[in-house]
Amino acid sequence: MNEAADQTHSLNCTQCGAGLDVLGGGRVKTHICSYCGAELDAQDDYKVIQQFRDMKRPDTPFDLGMTGQLWGVEFTIIGTMAWTEYYEDKRWTWVDHQVYSPTHGYGWLTVDKGYVTYTRKTREIPSPPFISNSTIEHNESRPLVKFQGETFQYFSSGTASPTFIEGEFNYRPSLDDSVRYVELMGSSRMLDIVQSGREREYEVTELPDQAALLSSFGVATNRRPRQKGTHPLENLVRSSLQLFTRNVALIGAAVAVVLGIGLSAKGEQIARSGQTAVSSEITLPFEVTDDTGLTEITIEANANNSWAWFETELTDAEDEPVAAFERGIEYYSGSDWKEGSRKARTRLTLPTGTYTLYLSMTEAKVDWTGGRLATNMSVTVRQGVAQVMWVFGAATFLGLIGFLFLGQRFLHHQSRWSGSDWSDD
Repeated sequence: MNEAADQTHSLNCTQCGAGLDVLGGGRVKTHICSYCGAELDAQDDYKVIQQFRDMKRPDTPFDLGMTGQLWGVEFTIIGTMAWTEYYEDKRWTWVDHQVYSPTHGYGWLTVDKGYVTYTRKTREIPSPPFISNSTIEHNESRPLVKFQGETFQYFSSGTASPTFIEGEFNYRPSLDDSVRYVELMGSSRMLDIVQSGREREYEVTELPDQAALLSSFGVATNRRPRQKGTHPLENLVRSSLQLFTRNVALIGAAVAVVLGIGLSAKGEQIARSGQTAVSSEITLPFEVTDDTGLTEITIEANANNSWAWFETELTDAEDEPVAAFERGIEYYSGSDWKEGSRKARTRLTLPTGTYTLYLSMTEAKVDWTGGRLATNMSVTVRQGVAQVMWVFGAATFLGLIGFLFLGQRFLHHQSRWSGSDWSDD
């Protein structure tokens, strides 16, 4: 490519005489006049090839001749092409802008749903090199493609046609073109397999920083597109404070759970009844010598696919009532599941002293196939038991905070894939 061919200059349209800027370097093949729609052959003295009429200009924040930077490389917008895709009663539109850099060649800026992406062609061939409609329709899982050491998953496919063409291009576009594409998503890039006639090409798409890109190209604030939804390549970005809060919450929840389990084991058994028939009453005297913690009373019964109801009364050394409470036990199980518990616990704050516990079963019922009423019961008393509800409460609170962050990531992931036409049904 010689230096003269790369220099920006102008010409007059050989069809209508309008002045046109030449922006795209020596490999431009076609120039479509912005005024009359004439397609001029840039490699044959701008001879008129054909003329496009009645083209509706698309809504885009970019104009021909705008210059800006992408990852530190200066590009100029040299061409505009609007596309439309139909499927059943749905319609999609987007706008491609061919861009040119004297050092990095040609690429595309695409405006779709308010987002601007950068696409370049690649000569590297993925594996497999093609995904047919039959594969997409009959695969039970998303088709995968390997490219540059990365796995890309199927995102969408379709057939699109141009509705507007203007400016310079390094090939010869036509309103009669029809392009089939298969779009696949990687971790930070999209890979497109593009088929036009017998020609197959591969394109890689990236999502630049939107604010920096629009500012670089001098797009006025009132022309900036309004973004709709989440772009597939839009990563969830969190501040260092948010990341710190998430990590502290999850680690704190885990520590609280371990601490709670450890504290739950604290305590000393001071009384235990033997197995007693539920038709009788248990009378169990005990003495509390450690009032620094709670006193835990555990009732146990051998209910199976049934429930039982117990009444408990607690008196002091003078036989004066101290506390009374009722507790239920229910336990159900199957070949590979179980539900409920054969134990019921109550924790009380009791001063040191001598006490007597009275326990009796007041009601029981079988309400599941193969059930058996409880026949035996027992009671255990422990002292110095730690109050762990606040620890598990803290674990729950911190865990919710942590999982809110994880849930946000999950929802963002779902939103990224929401535009995919793949269905697992």
